[in-house]
Order: sequence, then structure tokens, then C-alpha cells
Amino acid sequence: MNVDYKNITILSEIEKKVKTLNKLRNTRIKMSLRLKKYSERWKAILFVMNIEAVVFVLLSLGGEEIDSIFTGATFSILAGIFSIYVILIQYYINELNYNERALKVHYHQLDIEDLILRLKDLLIKDNSDKNRLTEKDYLEEFNTIMFEYQTLLKNNENHHPIDFEVSMREKAENSDKLKRIFDLTVDNIVLSFNLVLIILLPIVTTVILLAMR
Repeated sequence: MNVDYKNITILSEIEKKVKTLNKLRNTRIKMSLRLKKYSERWKAILFVMNIEAVVFVLLSLGGEEIDSIFTGATFSILAGIFSIYVILIQYYINELNYNERALKVHYHQLDIEDLILRLKDLLIKDNSDKNRLTEKDYLEEFNTIMFEYQTLLKNNENHHPIDFEVSMREKAENSDKLKRIFDLTVDNIVLSFNLVLIILLPIVTTVILLAMR
């Protein structure tokens, strides 16, 4: 769709930016919630993984009284590999800093809300006979807000497309009838893999050990 930029006015541009910043703020809120969810789920997963790793190590060191199979090389290797994996995955998750990033994004959306309120204040002043500004004042204030907006964007990480999709879905009418959005981000795939791992690991290990008797 072609836009006639010659007819743009400062007030129409302010109104347009309010809508744009509202969309961005809602998207940042969804991003913050998504990262917070990852953080909470990883805490539970790593807790269980550490328990399993400790149990495996203890069985490999003193499990001969329970069953001789725990003294074999196969079980010791499996216990060692899993323990190393737990250490590496914890290091990987710590580097991602989900909780800190979620908090930073939360503060970012608050900063955006502040810009939105300042833009709305300009529109309110235009509707007030006593507080109406000159066009030059509107332009100066608008440019100041846009400069701060660009600075905020440069100093924060980009959101994932799924955050925007979730935000738009919730705003849509009859959102319950829309196609469900699945989180296929790398973060969620790795998280889901490890969730399945901690459930299947004891079962698979038992099957392998029984098969080698």
C-alpha cells in the first residue's frame, strides 16, 4: 500500500508511534514472561538432573551391595558421561542468564511505557486550549522522544518472532479459535529435550543394564 508521506503531520505521526510502541511493549512483555518461564523450568530440571547424577555416582562407587551390575564398567561409564553432561548443561544455562534477561526486558517495557505516556501527553495538550503547544514545540519533543526510543532499542536484545505472534494472537478477536502457536525456539527445544531426558534416563539405563546381564 502506497503512503502519501507529503500529507504527514506531527500529530498523525505521534498517534502512529503510540500504536507502534504499544505493540512493541506488549511484545517485550511476552518476551519477559517467556524467558522467566525458561528460567523456572530449568531450575526444576537441573534440580532433578543433579539428584540423578548423585545417585548414579553413589551407585557406581558403592552399589555392589545392591547388585553387582553397578560395579561394572558399563554403569560407571554411563554415570560418568551423565555427570559430565550435567556439568556442561548447567554451564550452558548459566551463560544464557534467562532470569537476568527477563528482568532487563521487563525494565525495557517500562521504559517504553514511559515514552508512550509522554507521546499521549502531547496529544492531550493538543486537545487543550490552554496547554496547546506550537508546532515547533511538538516537533522538538517528538524528536527527543524518538531519539530516546532509538537508544533503548540499541541497548536491548531483539525479541523472537514468537513473542510478537503471541502478543498479536491475544489482541485478536476470537483468539481462542485461532491456530495455536508452538514455541519452536532453540531455547525451548533444548529445554524439552532435557525434560524428556530426565524422565527416560532411569528407564533406558535400567533396560541397558538388564540387557547386559
